[in-house]
This record gives sequence, C-alpha cells and structure tokens, in this order.
Amino acid sequence: MTTALLLGLVCFLGYCDGKFLGGSMLDRPIIMGSLTGLVMGDFHTGLVVAGTMELAWMGLLYYAGTVPADVTVGSIVGTYFAIATGHGFEVAITIALPAGILGAYVGTTFNTIGSYVMHVCDKWAAAGEIDKINRFHLIYGILKCLFMGLVVFLTILLGADAISSLINAIPENIMKGMSIASDLLPAVGFGMLLNIMWDKRFIPLYFVGFVVSAYLGLDIMAITVVALCMALFKMYTSQEETANE
Repeated sequence: MTTALLLGLVCFLGYCDGKFLGGSMLDRPIIMGSLTGLVMGDFHTGLVVAGTMELAWMGLLYYAGTVPADVTVGSIVGTYFAIATGHGFEVAITIALPAGILGAYVGTTFNTIGSYVMHVCDKWAAAGEIDKINRFHLIYGILKCLFMGLVVFLTILLGADAISSLINAIPENIMKGMSIASDLLPAVGFGMLLNIMWDKRFIPLYFVGFVVSAYLGLDIMAITVVALCMALFKMYTSQEETANE
C-alpha cells in the first residue's frame, strides 16, 4: 500500500511537469524510473532500467493526433515490476509499453471528457472573468495529475501478485527472446531519433561522435561535454557575427 501510494505521488509529480513546471523533462523515463527505484530501495537498478528505457523511448514524440505510449506511466510501472520480479529490463520494457499505451488512452479519455466541461470557460471569457478561467485551469490540471497518479496507484496495488505470477509462468525460451528484443530497442530509439534529426548539416557531427567514441574510448559524459562546448562556441560566434552585421 505504501509503495503504491508513493509511486502514485511520483506519477503526480511527473504529470506536473507539463501542467505547472514547464517543459523540464521531469516526466521522462530517466527521472521517473530512478525515483521508482529510490522508492523501492533499489536506486541502482532503477537508474539502470530507467536509463535503458530512456534510450528505447528517446525518439518517441507526439505527432499531430497520434497517441504514443505514455512514458510517465510506462516508466514507473515497468521499473516497479522489473525490480519487484528481479528480471531487469526485458520485463520492464515488456510491461512498460502496454502500460504506457493504456496510460495514454486513459489520459486522452480524461482530456476528451474535460473538453466538454471546458465550454464553460467561453462564458467566462465573454464576460471578462479571467480569474475564473485561471482557477479552472489550475483545478483541471491538478485533477489530471491526481487522476493519472491514481491509475499508477491502482495498477501497482492490484496487479503486483498477478504480474509476478505471469512473469514466472513465461517459458524460459520466451524470456530469452524478450531479452534479445529488449537489447535491440535502444538502437530502435536512436534510429527513430536520427530519422527526425537527420540533416546534411548534422551528418558530419554524427560521425565525429562515432569516431571519438569508437577510437578514442571517451565515455558518454566526455562526449557530451565536448559537444556542449562546440554548440556554445557556434552560438557565441553566430551572435558576434550577427552583431557585427
């Protein structure tokens, strides 16, 4: 009960990102999964699973009316069951994807219902009652965060034993297959991201990063610092050129 409640609060915090905290990326798998591990007393496993899910879902974006998997719900539920069952990332991603899809449709249903209630704001706008519109916006946002937190709470509270039994009942060869497939998902995530970002201006930088990693042996943090310095140099140089013009 306590764990389910705390993870429901973690989900509430994740949903506050888009409602009240701007686009801080607080709802991403690397944050939600790590906090899940912290709540469960296994931060290291939570961080490892969360980081791998972040790679797998890195290219997941919202296009027009499409409803991709909800990374907040999926990350928390997937990381929870990965730690609870002791099976790691292959279980995390197997559960996280359907849980994320379910969370996305539940959230969309909530928004659809809210769109009908939202028409009351038209009357307030016509009357110039801006304070009422602001209060409605805050109340609706809090209710959405609470509702999605309740989804995670009930999923974990009611489904722990059932999911554990299901995982234990899966044949070993199928688990191995899921493990192999889960190893491919980070590459798929990077492929989706590159498909979006692929531009002739950036292709040389991609291969520079590959060479630095493969031949110089630098880790991801060192490469990130080098890339950040290059980006800052380009930004400041461009600003100076613009100012001189």
